[in-house]
Amino acid sequence: MSELSHKTHFLRELTEEESKALKQAILNIYKDVAKLCDKQGLTYMMSGGTCLGAIRHQGFIPWDDDLDIMMPRKDYDQLIQLLEAGELGEKYEFTYPNAKKDANTVFLKIFRKGTKDVEIANVNTPFPKGVYIDVFAIDCVPQSNLGKKVKGFVANVIQYIAIARLYTQYNSPLLKEYMSMDPQLKKRYIVKRILGTLTSFASHAKWIYWFEKFVACSMEDREWGIPTGRKYYNGEIFDKSVFVPVKKAIFEGEEVNVPNETHIYLTNLYKNYMELPPVEKRERHFICEFDLG
Repeated sequence: MSELSHKTHFLRELTEEESKALKQAILNIYKDVAKLCDKQGLTYMMSGGTCLGAIRHQGFIPWDDDLDIMMPRKDYDQLIQLLEAGELGEKYEFTYPNAKKDANTVFLKIFRKGTKDVEIANVNTPFPKGVYIDVFAIDCVPQSNLGKKVKGFVANVIQYIAIARLYTQYNSPLLKEYMSMDPQLKKRYIVKRILGTLTSFASHAKWIYWFEKFVACSMEDREWGIPTGRKYYNGEIFDKSVFVPVKKAIFEGEEVNVPNETHIYLTNLYKNYMELPPVEKRERHFICEFDLG
């Protein structure tokens, strides 16, 4: 979230105490999910900035307060089946792309009931608004470079349309006001609104479900990727040995799983990942509403 957040009446930054409490709440969600995965023999590991935090800080990145994990597709699908069966208990609710109902986005999100961590894009939606962790699927990818490029292009287009449909189907005056405060953000918002209107022959739920069905692949091929990652379809493709077998690291005093070749994985995302970024480039958490219940 940009510095524009300071100029709005509906967004605020978490205090140091709130951020600390949020991190503990998120860590508790992770512990419950990890316990279920371990019980069922599912493979999972820290992802993105959470993996970076484990390696560089042995915990959360000090100025960050979210937690992401990733799982090979077959394990990811099994976790969803367990969630649907109520194996995680009554404390949690979740969303993911499926044929029956809409979801926040193109990957699994697990929320703690009775809490609020309302982000600007989620203000005017029917989705859960509690504290959450994100779970990303690792999918096998086409063997040929041409296949990767073609599938990646189509996947990225579908995902972009899905975002555009989110903006139009769940139109938020607050989001519009925020995006209008910066010329570049305003242009992107207008483009998404136009595209979302042109593709409104299908709902947001259908677009993210089509994306899910298009990218999902649980085969044990040589190369794996993270279609829903921060670098989109082709940005995080590695030999599967980069991901598995997982190895151990320490995160907030807990032993956790990280990718087998963390140096390769993190270098791709952050280049000189052990160097601290300048203050102005550190991500910050701005929210519309916060309550840990």
